[in-house]
Amino acid sequence: MRPIAVIYFFGTILFASQALAFFGFFGDSMEEVKAKDGQIVINVSDLPKSSSRHYRYRADGKVIKFFVVRDGQGIVRAALDACEACWRAGKGYKFTDGVMVCVHCGQKFPLARIGLASGGCNPHPFPHRTEGDTVMIAARELLLEAKFFPENNK
Repeated sequence: MRPIAVIYFFGTILFASQALAFFGFFGDSMEEVKAKDGQIVINVSDLPKSSSRHYRYRADGKVIKFFVVRDGQGIVRAALDACEACWRAGKGYKFTDGVMVCVHCGQKFPLARIGLASGGCNPHPFPHRTEGDTVMIAARELLLEAKFFPENNK
């Protein structure tokens, strides 16, 4: 096989995989949420223990990304998909091997710590309430966190 054909072949595969990842075909996709009467209400009854789900909220020309986890004890927790240290990279976190991992620096965070610790590379907590399998977020509170996402600072 000629070198140019090899480059073309692997370039096509790389482009296709990146396009599929962008459109959420490989997981880590974000579910769009909307506010009703100033509240974002998320039912997580189908979120298994030791797992996560990512969300995106759009309002007032801003985008705020966050995730909800259910730790190994079944406790539901939430945090921004950004931190105080790596937010400028705009990469957020992914769930791998039972922990949340910063995609930029690789630091790992146990699910039981999500939403409790702040500063550094910890997923940034935000005000929310959890009642059973329902997470409730005041939309105005979430909009205050817009500064942690590069696309909102242009």
